Amino acid sequence: MSLQYQEEHYQILYLEHISIATKRRKILRSGKYILQSNVTTRRNIHALAMILASSRDMTFLLGLLSVQSVRSQARNVSRAQTSHPMAPHESSRRWMVLSLALVSACLTAGETQKRRPNVVILVADDLGIGDLGCYGNTTIKTPNIDRLSDEGVRLTHHLAAASMCTPSRAALLTGRYPARYGLVGEEGTPPVIVHVASRVGLPPEEVTFAKALAAANYTTAAVGKWHLGMRCGLGGLGCRGPQDHGFQSFFGLPFTLSVEMEGTHDFWSFSPEVRFNKIIARLCVVGVLTILVWGWLTHCTQETQNILFIVLALALIIPWFVHTHYRFHTEKWWQVSPWMDQHLNGILMRNTKVVEQPLVLEGLSQRLVDYSLNFITEHAHDENPFLLYHSFAHVHTPMFTAPEMAGKSEHGRYGDSVEEMDAGVGAILDALRQHEIDDNTIVNGQRTGGHNGLFKGGKGMGGAEGGLRVPGIFRWKGHIPAGKTIDTPTSLLDTFPTLLGLTDLPPVNSFFPELPERDLDGVSLAGLLTEGTALRPRSLIHHCRQAIHALRLVVEARVYKMHLAKHKWSPGSTQCC
Repeated sequence: MSLQYQEEHYQILYLEHISIATKRRKILRSGKYILQSNVTTRRNIHALAMILASSRDMTFLLGLLSVQSVRSQARNVSRAQTSHPMAPHESSRRWMVLSLALVSACLTAGETQKRRPNVVILVADDLGIGDLGCYGNTTIKTPNIDRLSDEGVRLTHHLAAASMCTPSRAALLTGRYPARYGLVGEEGTPPVIVHVASRVGLPPEEVTFAKALAAANYTTAAVGKWHLGMRCGLGGLGCRGPQDHGFQSFFGLPFTLSVEMEGTHDFWSFSPEVRFNKIIARLCVVGVLTILVWGWLTHCTQETQNILFIVLALALIIPWFVHTHYRFHTEKWWQVSPWMDQHLNGILMRNTKVVEQPLVLEGLSQRLVDYSLNFITEHAHDENPFLLYHSFAHVHTPMFTAPEMAGKSEHGRYGDSVEEMDAGVGAILDALRQHEIDDNTIVNGQRTGGHNGLFKGGKGMGGAEGGLRVPGIFRWKGHIPAGKTIDTPTSLLDTFPTLLGLTDLPPVNSFFPELPERDLDGVSLAGLLTEGTALRPRSLIHHCRQAIHALRLVVEARVYKMHLAKHKWSPGSTQCC
């Protein structure tokens, strides 16, 4: 077999394999980037080893290896007469990188033949830490979350990276402070994303734990509240949102809940007490009389008068619409009317398609949970593990439940919402057990934003403890001790590196060698959770928008907190930012 034929043969074999799935093309691009790199580093070797090992196809590995071998021989022969006898050839360097990577890949593949654990992330919205039985509440019934705590580790000093929804969720997914990439708002702008159509969102270059696990052959899904921006194109097309950040499927709310999404709201709202409406009414009267008098004096046709009436109507309706349904004339210029909020922001999406508009609140929790249950059923026994990110809409306002859950709690609608959410947690845990995968599934329950009854302050209060303390639970049967309590300060920032540690995956930079190296602000809790290994001294920053309001220093069992800004208690509000 000639050298040229042999290389073409392996190229065809290689292309046949990478055409099997889109993932293979990604593997090819990443591998090619590393082999074309000018530096033989341990990072390159390790990254290529992970790419090769994750392919799970020995023929694919041998095809790539053989192509590189043939090319190396050809280039060495062609350069032998012109190069210095002792000079290392570029092909030799690449051959060394690929050889070392193959050895490492074979070892890695041998270690990871056992299916990696599934990952289920359960996120509550605005849930008070004092409203769960496992955190001391005796009047709201949360038996399923309590069971999760009994079977895992409960974190008592768990902290949100921000006291508002959008930045807190961004930190959870990326392991990095949202102030690094501007997702915190600034003076004169809202601290969270306020519209589905907003161009603001989680930057596409940020790496989420979903993107990292997807690169490790996990099947990923996001269910429930997103609130990190959809980045829609012209005309509302291409609203991929979660699917641009590693989630292969999405079913849920692209925005968030608001009190305006409950009940009905009038589009034709015209209050005579509003000064602007009085002006509109007077102009309407003057305009109509003017057209009638002018028509009588000039004897114009009825058709001409009708055209003038239409022009007058448009001239009055357009400014009325802008003034009534937008708030450009107020300090909070980004707000819209209740009708606009309900019909444009209150939507339910499946991937990029709107399936419900406006949103029907009754039964929403059950619809979201049903989607997660179907996802678990579909992928419970796949060759590849799965990541399920289920973000409950509860217990953010407005308070709502299905009819069968209403009126059961001693704490009214809020208690009913908490107990309905707990029922959803129970359904997901039961599904894992029914499919006999609960022993090989990491379950993590957390909360973002919200009020906190045990500590001073609440949602939106920068460095106030009440806006930062959140419940946090990790469960992995057989790996994480059951019924254990950890008082060490931890953060939502730690979720990403902890998942990498528990699933025995390399640092995030190894998955995307073509991207600039980046440090995560969170630390892995894997050793702390499984073996009780103490964390190294660390500091945590508490922001209010872009400003730093407090610092927390943790040294062994000692915790120090320094406030750099006073709480800005706004009249009639609990927020400082």
